[in-house]
Amino acid sequence: MEERNNRLLNAKLNKYIIPGIMMSLALQLGNIVDTIFVSNLIGVEAMSAVTLSLPVETIVQLTGYCLGIGGSIAVGNMLGKRDKEGASKLFSATFIVTLVVGIIFSICALPAAEPVARLLVSGDDVLTGYTRDYIRVSMLGAPVIGIGLMMVNYLGVENHPELASAYLIAANVINLVLDYIFLRYTPLGITGASLSTVLGFLFAMGIFVLYIRSDKRNLHLILLKPGELGITKEAIITGVPMLIFMAANFVKALGLNTIIMNQLGEEGMAVFTVCDNVLLIVEMLTGGIIGVIPNVAGILFGEKDYVGIRVLCKKMLKYSYILLAVIFVLIMLFTEEITVMFGSGGGELGSHMVQALRIFALCVAPYLWNKFIISYYESIEETAIASFATFLENAVVVLPATLVGILVWKQIDGIGIDGIAAGFVATEIITAVAACIFRKIRHKNTSFYIVPDKNPGINLDFSIKSTMEEAQTVHKRIIEFCQEQGASKSKANLAAVCAEEMTVNIIRFGGKTSNWIDINLCLEDDLCRLRIRDNGVNFNPLEYQYDSEDFDIHGIELVKKVSKSMDYIRAIDMNNTIISF
Repeated sequence: MEERNNRLLNAKLNKYIIPGIMMSLALQLGNIVDTIFVSNLIGVEAMSAVTLSLPVETIVQLTGYCLGIGGSIAVGNMLGKRDKEGASKLFSATFIVTLVVGIIFSICALPAAEPVARLLVSGDDVLTGYTRDYIRVSMLGAPVIGIGLMMVNYLGVENHPELASAYLIAANVINLVLDYIFLRYTPLGITGASLSTVLGFLFAMGIFVLYIRSDKRNLHLILLKPGELGITKEAIITGVPMLIFMAANFVKALGLNTIIMNQLGEEGMAVFTVCDNVLLIVEMLTGGIIGVIPNVAGILFGEKDYVGIRVLCKKMLKYSYILLAVIFVLIMLFTEEITVMFGSGGGELGSHMVQALRIFALCVAPYLWNKFIISYYESIEETAIASFATFLENAVVVLPATLVGILVWKQIDGIGIDGIAAGFVATEIITAVAACIFRKIRHKNTSFYIVPDKNPGINLDFSIKSTMEEAQTVHKRIIEFCQEQGASKSKANLAAVCAEEMTVNIIRFGGKTSNWIDINLCLEDDLCRLRIRDNGVNFNPLEYQYDSEDFDIHGIELVKKVSKSMDYIRAIDMNNTIISF
């Protein structure tokens, strides 16, 4: 029986969407701002150096981003299963590993920057110099960038998406201001663009103090024994798709740079840089919505709330494609203005940029779908499908598709630049189709979601408004349901009494934010499990002790005594209490 109205979950998803967009926007904005300032204040050649530095940027971000994504999803599953101690151990382990790896990068920065730059750029001393100066500072700042990226992912699963957004927004505002100052008023040149990014990540870390002082957090840095660092494998296993994505991104960036420089030269690299930055704009807007899925789906999957997972996915896809339609129209209407913003200066190069960008825009719809399926399958621990799509999109298909596109287009117009865009369109379509086939082979006779249509067991799943009138109906609904299903009369009475006591207390003490309560009673084998979810003030019934007549919550001790077990977690900024009989 499914009667839940999902208003409570929808309200929380809406809370995550705007911070998610802002976080994604801020995460990508640094690269876009650097590219715009460098192209306009130094030149198109320096802009190409920023793109040529992307393989090194990817490696610098690898540990923090992968352990942050993988760790936050694994922690979400642990919190969904009420394992706070394991979640804190995993958080601490990933923090230590990220910091140590970042320090190693810093030590290697000075001796490694020059040879790495010569490996990335062949035969152009000016372009090599720009690339060397940019990546040297990025490597020096690796500990700061790694910890920053790791923390923003944990903040999302820790009920603080607004702090993750605030951190990245602050980091990029600082980056924006310092970019202008360093490039306009100092002789730092392209070094200043890289330095401003690192300093932005560093100075914005003051925002993390708000998280450390929060009474809502479930995760704490704890002292680990030497053998306990092995728990990091939980983050690595869950983060395999992101690890593959980052590794593939390295191969992709290095391969594309080589193909485009050899086939089309600096003009082709400039066109590719503009297209790539437009894709970053699409990513930072729609990716923020899709990014809600890892933060929320992991917890819902841990709770086996498959109905909630479907609500989440449908809502995120709807919002993403509405926003994508607006972006696509804007790209088509203002293509010339976009290329001028990236320093094209018009002329023949500007004309090439405009035509290539309009073709390139056709890839954004399948690109968004691929982004969605990777995030979703990663969150429900179907890492094989997510990894397959990631590797296909970012390594296996994109390089040959781009090369073939350039060679074919050279036969058409004698130039070949539009072949870059055509290659990207083909890549996204092929990936979407291949991932669908791969999923059907691995999970025959299942729907796209793979997880069951309904939550396990026989369920009574309903919502009530936070009013005493509605609370009075809870007891009757549970008794009637248990009678219909032939459940034990004693267990039915216990579940009905406990549900009524808990909902009444939520209504009395939940505060102004409490407006809906979700109640789920699950009969599975010999177990009777009651789950109550509300968006009231942070309250852990397991820690409650009588302290005054003004705050005397009746019934909590009764519920503890009559139940086999009682678990609580504050997740997705909601109180989640599970009582078993």
